[in-house]
Order: sequence, then structure tokens, then C-alpha cells
Amino acid sequence: MDGSSSDIRNIGVLAHIDAGKTSVTERILHVAGVRSVPGSVDEGTTLTDYLGVERRHGITIKTAAVRFSYRNCRFHLLDTPGHVDFTAEVERVLQVLDGAVIVLCAVSGVQVRTGVIAKACRDHSLPRIYFVNKMDRRGADFHHALQQIKEELHEPAVALQIPIHTGQTWQGIADIVRGVWIPNGMENESNRMLPLDGAPLEEQDRLAITQATETMLDTLSMHDDEILSDLVQGRSPDPFAITHALRRAVVSGRLVPVFCGSSFSDPSIAALMDGIIDYFPDPVARGCPEGIDPSNRTIRRFAPMPDAPLSAYIFKTVLHEEMGLLGWARIWSGTLRESMRVQVHPGRSNATVRRLFGVQGAEVEQIGNATAGEIVALQLAGQGQAGSTLCESSMPIQYEAYMVPEPVVYLVVEPSTPSELPALRDALRTLAAEDASLSVTEEKETGRIRIAGQGELHLNVVMERLSHEFGIRVRAGNPQVPKVETISRSAELSENFVHELGGERLEVGLGLAVEPVQQNAPPACVLAEGVRPGTVYQKALERGIETACSIGPLEGWPLEGIRLTITEFLAPSSCDRRSEAAVELSAHALTQKVVRKAGPRVLVPIVKAMVEVPDAWFGKALASLQARGARIESVQDEGNGKTIIAFAPMESLFGYATTLRSITEGRGMYQAVFEKYAGPGEY
Repeated sequence: MDGSSSDIRNIGVLAHIDAGKTSVTERILHVAGVRSVPGSVDEGTTLTDYLGVERRHGITIKTAAVRFSYRNCRFHLLDTPGHVDFTAEVERVLQVLDGAVIVLCAVSGVQVRTGVIAKACRDHSLPRIYFVNKMDRRGADFHHALQQIKEELHEPAVALQIPIHTGQTWQGIADIVRGVWIPNGMENESNRMLPLDGAPLEEQDRLAITQATETMLDTLSMHDDEILSDLVQGRSPDPFAITHALRRAVVSGRLVPVFCGSSFSDPSIAALMDGIIDYFPDPVARGCPEGIDPSNRTIRRFAPMPDAPLSAYIFKTVLHEEMGLLGWARIWSGTLRESMRVQVHPGRSNATVRRLFGVQGAEVEQIGNATAGEIVALQLAGQGQAGSTLCESSMPIQYEAYMVPEPVVYLVVEPSTPSELPALRDALRTLAAEDASLSVTEEKETGRIRIAGQGELHLNVVMERLSHEFGIRVRAGNPQVPKVETISRSAELSENFVHELGGERLEVGLGLAVEPVQQNAPPACVLAEGVRPGTVYQKALERGIETACSIGPLEGWPLEGIRLTITEFLAPSSCDRRSEAAVELSAHALTQKVVRKAGPRVLVPIVKAMVEVPDAWFGKALASLQARGARIESVQDEGNGKTIIAFAPMESLFGYATTLRSITEGRGMYQAVFEKYAGPGEY
């Protein structure tokens, strides 16, 4: 894949679950000539969903990468998970993309997860195209989906294509930028295009095309003086000028194109790929992100060119069956070569690039070097975890690492036999290296292993992979949720403490006030006016308060949503290590007492549940949620189905996915995302 950085498109395909994201990816690979026959999600033959667990469940579990050429452009395509339990996987991918294709179902339109994805793309200033998929389905409504993108997602959307239907039958697409008619064809028909003037269209269809064209040009003229000048002077802008004006507006985030089609139609997917090339930025236009010089913490930014100093960001690690653990990296600047010595940040350690690979689903292809703009896999001799930056020692730089979300559910696991314990440890260590949102801890006192993640499905997938991929039989307890403790009211205490330490009698006078603050915030500790314990004693006070807050008085959960103020402090007469210990013990003891006086209570994690069901099963789904104590927030009509938005304690929804599948004959979908911690009846 030779060529310059300006010939590269780094794109991600994102969607709400079941919008057809992976099917769109498969059709892209078919149109590009990577696959002679597109893979099928139902048949488990897709290139990107290659894990056994993905093919068994028909969903994407982890990001897959493919590389190919199309229209003289080099594509690096990342297919991401759609389920909310794997949001962390999507977030870290967004950091290395130059554009995102967001897939919608033409029947369901904008769904809950679509909004989350759109916001994440905006947060990363990522140019995006919406592709309204499944136009060949009964009930498909492109114009409703377009309106939802504008009104519900607050996107500056502009339709560059409109579908044409005869009754319920989708006939094809009118491309209003290129002025061509793309009939609804399947395989091997991607070259069938006619000028709109010569297309077999009804009069009402031509009127709709004219209106859509005028709307597109009017919208574009608000962002481009050249187009505005043409319209004011009564000239029709030529397609070349329109394309360039659109590209400028898309790259800057001022406009978001909307395309339509079907993952079963080569021509519509070919038109989408043309749009990706025409409107998305290449790595040079996108530029490099800011980093910091680790030596002096100043801002540093390199040019996205092959001859610039090297900088690359490892956004993911993957276990390869033959090569072991590989890091997936976006090369922001410079050139990376095999056997090259690099510096790794954070930590400023040195490592050698043993081998470089291009990634093609489950397979890798060894390459000698890679330049700015490319996404590659690499094998390092030395440390290089996900979130690390690789650079030259003479020009160090460190890019911002992604935030790992806090776990919201955990399981205690153990091997079926003691002899399998080492293998279980190794397997969990490998899975945690691949998945930053999976936490694995082993209690030293009991030897119990606890795995924690983002939801019930997340942990179920881990258990299934342990069994099928690693051949380890595991016993697991019931899922548990981490709780927190807080207080109900303000309280204040003062006390004199006497400690006998090392044969010396040490007295400490201390006053603490505690008050409730915003929930879900870590404990804060401040000094009252006039209280100045000095640096050494202040750190001792903070340590004592911090350890007391880590174990609440009711059930031992960490304290949150409290503010502690040190109102009085009388230091011991001597000042040494024993005095510091006395102060720390006093702060710990008084914190526990004042928290008990403030009415401690336990808060449980509350989730926002999104349940999508066909109309026929709406009543049963609604009743099943209410039976689990959920508070119904809203019900949204989605074509031939409904989406129920509800809030409930996470514990009450354990096993609900299985229940929903049972009562809807497998037609219902359920996702839940952590919302907040709250007490009984507060959600």
C-alpha cells in the first residue's frame, strides 16, 4: 500500500446495535475487492467479527481493523462494537480516526445509542457521515431519519442523496451532488448510473429531487462564499465546486452529510465510499493532535509528514494466536521501521520495534515500515501498553491517554480445579491487556479472583472466552455491583486524643465538620480559616481522613459526596514520625465518628435501560420492567416497534436480557448504561 499520507482515509464504522454496521463493513470490503462474496452476520462468515463469541452471538465484541485500496486511496477501516457494554472500546478508537460513518436503520431511525455515538464524535471534533441503511426494508423512512438527525442529535445535517420508492418498493438513489440516478442493484452492478435527466423517474420524484437540491445548495451557501455568489448571480454551481465546498464544510464540522442505501446493494455502498473519499479529510488535512514534551511539560505538535520526528500512539493491544500480544498504533508523524529503537511514554523507557504488521481482520501481514497517517500493529521488545506514545528520544512527545471507565459490575471466579489456577491467571491477564475496561484483582488474604467490567454482557463474554478460547472451566458467583456510602445531613465533632506511641504520650486536638455535597463526587477535605497545621501534619490529616473514607461505616463501601472541613487542630508537643502517626490515627478515628453522626446511608448504582421491542410485545416488555422496580421515563415510537427508556437499580436487572429474549421470542433488545448512584426511591 504505497502512496502519500494525502491518499489515506482512516475511518470508523459506528452504530447502535442491529443497525447493520458490520453488514455495511462487509459490503464495503466486497465493493473494494477484498472479498469476492460479502460475509454474513447470521452465518458467522464476516471478516471483522472473527471471534467465536462474536459469531455465536451475532454482535461485535471488539474493534477489528482491515486495510484495502479503493479509487487510488488507502483505507484503514475500524469496525467497532455497538453494544453499550463496550463503549470504552469505541472511545479509544475515536482518538485515532480521521472520520466516522454512523449507520442508522431506516426503519428505527435515531436510537438511544446513536445519540451517544454522535456526541462522542463531536467531542473528538471528528468529521462524520450518516448512512441511513436498510432502505430495502418495509417501513423505511429516510426523511424521518434525516429530521431526527437534525432535531434529536442537533447535527448540521444535509442530505446529499434521496431514495426513490414506488409504494413500499425501493427503486434507487438520486445523487443530487453528482446529478446521477443510482438504480437499486445488488452485486456487480456498481457501474450502473444514469444522468438524472435521463433516468426513468416520475414527475413527483423529479420535484422531490429539485427540492432536495435547492435545500442542499441553500444550506451549503451559508458556509461557502463561492457557492453563494453562484446562486445570487443565478448560476448553477458545477458538481466539482460543490464537492470541494462540501469537503471544506465537513472537515471543519460545519456540515454533516447524510447518505442512504442498503448493505445488500453494491451501488449504494460504492456511492458511500465515494463520499468518504470526497468529503473526509486525509491525515495531512486532519493534522496531528497536541502532545506535551515530557521533559518540561510544554505543548508540542509535529507535522503529519513522513520526514517529521516520529510519534505514534498505541490505542489498543490484541492477542494474536501466533505473534502474541500486539499493539495497534496510529502513526501521527514520521516513519516507523522494524528494528527501530523508540522511547515509550509515560515512563520514558526504551523499546525496539521487532516487527510491523498490517491488520486484516484476524490476520496480519508483515511490513517493513509505515509512515505518518497509517494504522499498524507492532511487536515491541520492551514495554508498550495501550495508551502509550512512541517517539524518538531526541524529540520526545506524549499524547493524552484515554480515560478508563470505572467498573459497574463484578464477579468472583475460581477455577474448577486448583491445578488450573495458573492458567486462569494468565488468561485473565491476557484478556485485561486486550480490554482496558476489564479489571482483574486477586485478594491476597483469600486468593479470590474478582473480575469487574462495564455490564453483565461484558462479563458473560469474558466467561465464554475463558471456556471456548482458553479451555478453562471456571466457577463464578452471582454478579455483584459496587456500591457507595454517603451521609444524610451535616455534623460536627471536636475531640482530644491521647496516644501512647513508642513510650511517649502524644496528645492531638482535632475538630471536623462534614456536610453532604454533590453525589458521585469523591470526598473533599479543606481547612477552615485560621487553621494552619503545616505541610507535614496536613498530609498526615489527609491520609487519616482518606483511609477512613475508603471504608464506610455501614457496609464498608467507599464514601462519596461528602465535604470534610478541619475546624480545629492542636498538634502534639513534639514533631517526629510518632507525632505524624498520632495525627493520622486521630484524623481516621474522628472521621469515622463524625460520619456516623451525619446519618450514613448506602447508595446503589442506577442504570438507564433502553429496551427495544416490536409493537406486539410492548405490553409484556413494559410489565417486565415494572415488575423489576423500574421507573419508566418515556416510550418512543420507532417504526414498527417501540423503545422504552427506564431507570432502575442495576441489581434488579441482572438476567433481564434473557427474560426479554424469552418474552419477545428473541425479538427484543436491551442495553443499560450506568447513570448515577442513588438511594431507594431516588431514581
